[in-house]
Amino acid sequence: MRDDLPTRVLSSLIGASLLLLVLWAGLPLILPALAFVLWLGSLELQGMLARRGVALNLPLLLLGGLLLFLFSLPSLHWHFPQVPWREVALGLFLMAAFSYELLKGADLTRFAFTLLAFLYLPWSLGYVLLLRETPDGALGLWTLSLPIVASFATDIGAYFAGRLFGRRKLAPEISPGKTVEGSLGGIAVSFLALLVYTGLVREVFPFGLLELWLFSLLLSLAAQLGDLAESMLKRYCGVKDSGHFLPGHGGVLDRIDSLLFTFPLTYYLVVLFT
Repeated sequence: MRDDLPTRVLSSLIGASLLLLVLWAGLPLILPALAFVLWLGSLELQGMLARRGVALNLPLLLLGGLLLFLFSLPSLHWHFPQVPWREVALGLFLMAAFSYELLKGADLTRFAFTLLAFLYLPWSLGYVLLLRETPDGALGLWTLSLPIVASFATDIGAYFAGRLFGRRKLAPEISPGKTVEGSLGGIAVSFLALLVYTGLVREVFPFGLLELWLFSLLLSLAAQLGDLAESMLKRYCGVKDSGHFLPGHGGVLDRIDSLLFTFPLTYYLVVLFT
């Protein structure tokens, strides 16, 4: 095992405790927590891309992200369901980004990567606000926990299955350490974790076994895709970690990469299933 394992375990326990507190408290804590993650994640993206000479429009990214969070508040969707609030925020961001480049030098690379960052961070994180209140404030805590359980279980299963049985490389040019066997182990552990978890709160998740298998498979694949997507970004920028936010774990993007893909997918699946 790695020498930094005790540090990784301790920081994981502290991080998990803070996460549970924020999720339990609901929107009053989730909204500022998302703003903090957006700020720190954007700084990490800016630092990584700077190594390739790529600039980000950081002020616009942060302001647009905060606007998107406000437009993702469930109360807006409840009272004005006919308005596609998140798409409105995206449209406003696009017009602002185009206008900025028209006035400040027409740097299309900066525009493209700022748009990528907007879709990667605030657009995905905004689904946390919707999930926390789906179907209501009480049951939303359990709904929001689904992608977190699936992502963490996938990470754990892939890690240990890869160490024990890993032979065939999954994506050698992007992440040489990941294996096909690890990927399958992540899918299996994710299914078992969701089977146990949804069984404990059966009245909240009335899934049949086939539905649960499909649900866990899609979430596990999304979690692994999110992990590989961030690995691809880090490989492009020539860095090992996105930052140094958590001791032994790297930056905040290294911790939420899989969740950035599982949060949106969970919302879509829950809406379809229910």
